[in-house]
Amino acid sequence: MDTESFYEYLLTKGYERRSSQEEFIGIVQELIEEGDVKLVEAPTGTGKTFAYLIPIITSGQKAIISTGTKILQDQLRRDIEFLTGHYRLLTGEEVSYAVLKGKGNYLCLDRFYKERLSAEELGDIPELMETEWEGDLTLSSCSPEAISKLNVDDDYCTLHYRNVCPYRGECYYWEKVKSKERRAQILVVNHALLALKDFEDTEDRVLVIDEAHELDRYLTLASTSALSLYWFRELIGNLEKLLEREIKLSPEDFFRESFEKLFKEDNQEVSMESLSPYIPALRKELADPVKRLVQEFRERLLSEVEEFLEGRLMVSFRLKGFLEGSMLFPPDLLERFRAGYEEPDEGERELIEKVKKIDYLERKLQKLSQFLRLCEEDREEFGYKVSRSWSRRLQTYNYRLEIFPVFPRGIVDPELYRGVLLTSATIDPEDIRFTTGIEGDFYRLGHNFDYSKVTFIIANTNPKKEGWEEKLKESYEDIRSVHDRVLVLLTNRRHLKLFEGNGEVARQGEGSLNSLIEKLRDGRIKVLVGLDSLWTGIDVRGEKGILMSKLPFESPEDPVTYHRIRYLKSIGEDPFEYQRRKAFIKFRQGVGRLVRQKTDSGTIILCDNRIWRYREFVDFLRELGVNIVYEKNLTSRRTSGRPYSRP
Repeated sequence: MDTESFYEYLLTKGYERRSSQEEFIGIVQELIEEGDVKLVEAPTGTGKTFAYLIPIITSGQKAIISTGTKILQDQLRRDIEFLTGHYRLLTGEEVSYAVLKGKGNYLCLDRFYKERLSAEELGDIPELMETEWEGDLTLSSCSPEAISKLNVDDDYCTLHYRNVCPYRGECYYWEKVKSKERRAQILVVNHALLALKDFEDTEDRVLVIDEAHELDRYLTLASTSALSLYWFRELIGNLEKLLEREIKLSPEDFFRESFEKLFKEDNQEVSMESLSPYIPALRKELADPVKRLVQEFRERLLSEVEEFLEGRLMVSFRLKGFLEGSMLFPPDLLERFRAGYEEPDEGERELIEKVKKIDYLERKLQKLSQFLRLCEEDREEFGYKVSRSWSRRLQTYNYRLEIFPVFPRGIVDPELYRGVLLTSATIDPEDIRFTTGIEGDFYRLGHNFDYSKVTFIIANTNPKKEGWEEKLKESYEDIRSVHDRVLVLLTNRRHLKLFEGNGEVARQGEGSLNSLIEKLRDGRIKVLVGLDSLWTGIDVRGEKGILMSKLPFESPEDPVTYHRIRYLKSIGEDPFEYQRRKAFIKFRQGVGRLVRQKTDSGTIILCDNRIWRYREFVDFLRELGVNIVYEKNLTSRRTSGRPYSRP
């Protein structure tokens, strides 16, 4: 069945014909046939997911579809199941797909049986293992710190160890997930996983990047190198077990004394121009002592391996291959022994376990050395930050040092794929090019909804002027008096305190975002207050109100923004052009929260009259056809009902 016939069939099932969706389908068909890179801005109501999935399904084209979050991956799963179900009904053909997450989300059976964690730490993992569970730890109640001990880890699960792992045939990730990946026509991933390039046969696949307006943010997160207090504490704990003695190193003292003074009471992350001033002390107090301890264990193990091999006439192929692959032992030592059977015996397995531990430690040291080297290079194209979060296990703050690329250019390479499609309701080709280095043909599709039922009120207030917080509160009372459901979109975490209220008001962070959205949809709460995620990731349909605290310019205190501004200044670019472009994208996303279907309507109040300085913001509203009202005095409106238009 061709694309047009399948689309016409879907229209008979109650879906309405949309010219913008048909145009999008044509663009995707051209991409599948000819390759290249295409960027498509598809406003709310286009039906963009169906627009790219329909031609992919009907053509049999292999595809990787990447979206921003794991939540959005699950939404894509539902759309794929709907379309492939109908396609199978019509043609009898199965369309295979797989929803993939990074390997760090999956249980490693080898680590699970070795760690022997408590029932409290494991949560419901043992019960899940008795079901058809796919090993996804994010779907369990296991604690985050336990997950870090049980997941598939590159430093633990090396290529040469996988050959001797006793659970290699049962592995959730390498056997089950990777097998599904190889068989699937459609792979659904997230942007963080996309950055890792951990896929096979990409040259045969079309890459679709949905929610592309957030691509650079997720690529930056995925490309971040980090060290933390918890990382050192865990490493030292392992060494204490291996060396069978207490190690008198205190990473807690180093991190607390070095970084605690940087934090204000409510501040959980700090931008830093450089971490290099802290590196000499980090080397002296932690890195060098840890290296000496690893060397001590390595020498002890080398003697043990030599003694073991001297007592053997022959070893297994798997043991010899593992020892050679570890590259920890002199070649002339291993060349003296012959392999004569396949599977290792019990004694060899015990040796493998010991060698595995030093191999794991060596890889940790490589990461430590790489991190220190990056800090010492202190390059302009990298940013630096320190964050802290309370750790129940450590019973203190866990401090985390991070280095990240200021702009993640070149991380996604279009040349690796048959063709690349980037799409979003608010895609900006200049922003995509500037932040990620990706360029292509740009298409802007028409709007699909009638915005004449929307009123956009610009309050006569300025966030930089005295009295703004009172105006924000007044605007909140205004919009609550008109609408039963309200979204409050903030740009600063400190302003969450302004909306401490009763049970009808929920603030981001007081539960999972998904559960808060569901409560707003079904009326258990009336108001949802939040930050970034509410501007771009909320789908609440029906009549409602939106209160925007101010224009969503990124805070210069945000570490990524701070370093981008600093870098742009250093190369002679105007950073405000970048900030303005990002604010416009986010503003359009915020406006898009109001109308999600044809019958939606409502009011938006913006407590920021600086909007008149930025023509593109106002022009965007006028192009939509919204009713723009400029109020000089919100209080007088509440008493007299008189709206004010711009003078």
